[in-house]
Amino acid sequence: MRTKIKRRNFIVQITAFSLGSMTLEACFNEGKGKNSRTVEGSLESGSENAISRNREMPRDLVNDLLDQKVNHYMQISNNCAQSSYLALAEQFEIKGDEVLRALTPLPGIAERGETCGAITGPLMVFGLIYGRGKNKLHDWNVYRDSLISSGKFCKLFEKEFGSTMCHDIQKVKFGRSFQLTNPEDLRKFQEADATVKCSSVVRIAVRIAADIILNDQDASDEI
Repeated sequence: MRTKIKRRNFIVQITAFSLGSMTLEACFNEGKGKNSRTVEGSLESGSENAISRNREMPRDLVNDLLDQKVNHYMQISNNCAQSSYLALAEQFEIKGDEVLRALTPLPGIAERGETCGAITGPLMVFGLIYGRGKNKLHDWNVYRDSLISSGKFCKLFEKEFGSTMCHDIQKVKFGRSFQLTNPEDLRKFQEADATVKCSSVVRIAVRIAADIILNDQDASDEI
């Protein structure tokens, strides 16, 4: 009889958010004036303001808050694509629940060992910040500009891990790759402390993405 293994049912202590850090973030958010400039057809003004506020915060604090979000959502979802996206979207107040749902099957592109979910999630965020909506599908310049931040992110991620492919990153973190659609390999993957090791990849990816967003002082003007 085949034993059904719950997908990535890892045994790791749930990471709670740091109350102190959340309080610090609230202090930085309090009293900041609203940006009067509205981005047409892309970011909400609240997201513009959130990016501006994050630029004014110490980068170590931003990174700490992002790390906490990644750890929290990885423990809940065991999904690197959704966790990387949600950490960035929450930090920068970007709306996109439909995007979050759409990312559900995308870790390793359906767990086939292909593009890492820690790449896919941040790329969705870049698309929401720098991309074009239905009313601008004809705008070639916006499309080309969106590739600047996305290409830089992929290049830096690849420099960090040697690849953007899930199978290759598994070899770096686990010493071997796993076929996660195979129940026995999935079990071994789980037993190899997968949540902790995969979370470390997602944290780095999210930090890289956030640095690109926060260092782009003209991001709002180019959307």
